[in-house]
Formats: sequence, structure tokens, C-alpha cells
Amino acid sequence: MKSFKLRIYYYDTDKMGVVYHSNYLKWMEIARTEYFRDILPYKNIENMGFILPVKSLNIEYIDSAKYDDEIEIFVKIEEINSIKIKFYYEMYDSNKVLKAKARTVNVFVDKNGKLKRISKEMLEILKK
Repeated sequence: MKSFKLRIYYYDTDKMGVVYHSNYLKWMEIARTEYFRDILPYKNIENMGFILPVKSLNIEYIDSAKYDDEIEIFVKIEEINSIKIKFYYEMYDSNKVLKAKARTVNVFVDKNGKLKRISKEMLEILKK
């Protein structure tokens, strides 16, 4: 499982200082990008003719993240094949309190949005 940290800023929150729910989705996007950075940068995946849109999303909010908290987002691939990737995420504050957990299914498509299978070689790289 890989992770990265971020700080919650005022613009991420509502008037009560609680993180607005859609920010978790942004963090998950960042986590996926960072996950690929060390394996096969997302830019390279795009240059090979693939885009990885979210096909499905499930998120469970457990405890409110708040203004100025430091959040650590953990991400791992739960399942991968030549057409889709299922990611799992956990988000914790600096006191190791679980804030949310989530799953996304992303699919490989071409620039026109048509499903496009990746090669066996690319699949092996992404499994690392």
C-alpha cells in the first residue's frame, strides 16, 4: 500500500471547518496519480493511448476531517486485469483516526471512450 500526505486548507471546508465531501474524491485522484508515478507515470499511460476514467465509486465517510488536519491517503490495487483496475483507499488524520475508506473501479479506454485492453507486458508492469 502506498501513501501520500496533504494538509487541509480552509477552501477545502464548509463554514464549520469540516471537509466538504467531494474533496475526498479529489484526494483519491491524487492518490492514483501518485501511485502510478513510480511504476508507470499516468502521462506515459496517456501517451500510449489509454485513459483511465472512474467507472464506479463507493466511499464510506467515517469521521469528519477538519481544517488544518494533516491527512494521509493510502492506496493499493485490489484487482487488475487487461481492462480494469479496482483501487482501495483509506484516509487517516495524523492521530491515525480513520476518516474514510473507498473503492473505485477504473477502466482502460481510448481517447474516444471505447474500452481498450492493455498488453500483457503493461499489465505485468502495473501489477508491481
